Amino acid sequence: MSRRLPRPSVVFTIIVLLCLYAPIVIVVLYSVNKDEALLHWEGFTWKWYSQAFHDDDVRKAFGVSIQVAILSTLISLVIAVTAGLWWRRASRRARRAVDGLTFSRIVLPEVVFALGLFVLFRKLDIALGVGAIVVGHVVFISAYATIIIQTRLATMNDTLEEAAADLGASPWRVFRRVTLPALAPAVAVAALLSMTFSFDDVIASQFLGGPNAQTLPVLVLGKIRLHLTPEVNAIGVGLMVITLLSFTIAGLIAMLRPTGAGSVLGLGRRAR
Repeated sequence: MSRRLPRPSVVFTIIVLLCLYAPIVIVVLYSVNKDEALLHWEGFTWKWYSQAFHDDDVRKAFGVSIQVAILSTLISLVIAVTAGLWWRRASRRARRAVDGLTFSRIVLPEVVFALGLFVLFRKLDIALGVGAIVVGHVVFISAYATIIIQTRLATMNDTLEEAAADLGASPWRVFRRVTLPALAPAVAVAALLSMTFSFDDVIASQFLGGPNAQTLPVLVLGKIRLHLTPEVNAIGVGLMVITLLSFTIAGLIAMLRPTGAGSVLGLGRRAR
């Protein structure tokens, strides 16, 4: 009896998985390879991680990335929560307009608005740097945060808020004591995803950073243009670990608490 051959769908799936994960495995292996030329395997070492950790340029770029990620996330959360609360009470036509503007920031190629912001800042004589990068990141990551907050607000029952208002609580007190605690899981997920997207961004960071601000992904891009070294692979693995941790925590929060983040997690990374 002849053995049955694998179905075409199985073969295709295996090929796709290999194309997706084989490069990641190669980067991880090269990051612990003693061979500096990366021509063949010479043994295991943590040398390149130590070298990357003590590299002043890497430390400076990492600090810039963290600063940009925190600032852009905080601004994006304020925009998302404010827009979500307004969207909740808006008319159907206004909601459609806001949704269209929100999704257009996700669909629009990042290079387009990065170039547009670059030209605008040059015309207005605004210096490039951390502030410019933050503005560029807020443009798109606030869209993801807005979707999460809007989805959570759409599933929330406003009975408690109305009861608090009937008992004499001011609008600010209702928001602080009732609405915000209910939004907390969604805000946490939106913050994690926003920081991850900002930390990993290359295009807007490269256009708007100028000579005074260089994020870690931009530094990696510059290094591989000169020469591919095991240190670059070690930095790449570090970036990957940070991203995976953020997405894992966000996924756990989304599974344990209703946040509306499932749709955003399903979108994955933006197409660059």
